[in-house]
Amino acid sequence: PRLSLANNLWIGRVPWQLQVLTFPEQLLIALLYPRVFVFKLFPKKFSGVRDASMLQRGMRGNISTYNMPLEGVASMLEGKLLPRTPAILASIISVTFIGLGELPCHWMWTTFRVRRQVVFNALRWLKTNNTKYYGDIEISNSRIEELPEDDVPPEI
Repeated sequence: PRLSLANNLWIGRVPWQLQVLTFPEQLLIALLYPRVFVFKLFPKKFSGVRDASMLQRGMRGNISTYNMPLEGVASMLEGKLLPRTPAILASIISVTFIGLGELPCHWMWTTFRVRRQVVFNALRWLKTNNTKYYGDIEISNSRIEELPEDDVPPEI
């Protein structure tokens, strides 16, 4: 591909502050959102028991299209105040559990958790090291405080 490593387009080592971000954490610090993400969780059974460790080995699936209130989404994205509020997660992530019974909340923790300090560290790194896109952002302490310390936000 034109934009590949083979064409000398390696951007370098990804810093730890960005490597450890979960998917929702990445969305909270993103400047752009290209799509809505739908996760279908299929637990596998071993000896008649659903095994949480097998719930999310990789992310794959199909794309679904939904009508979205564009004005509402656009108003959440205005400005350079980061992180985004957790309310935006309900507009861009949908989780569907396919199985018997209810999905135990702790099963979603590894994929969908948000850690306040991790988000803050990533934003601070981006503001310092990626000045082209993040140099003029304002890191909002009140929005950082709105994030869970280490949990799945209720918006998901």
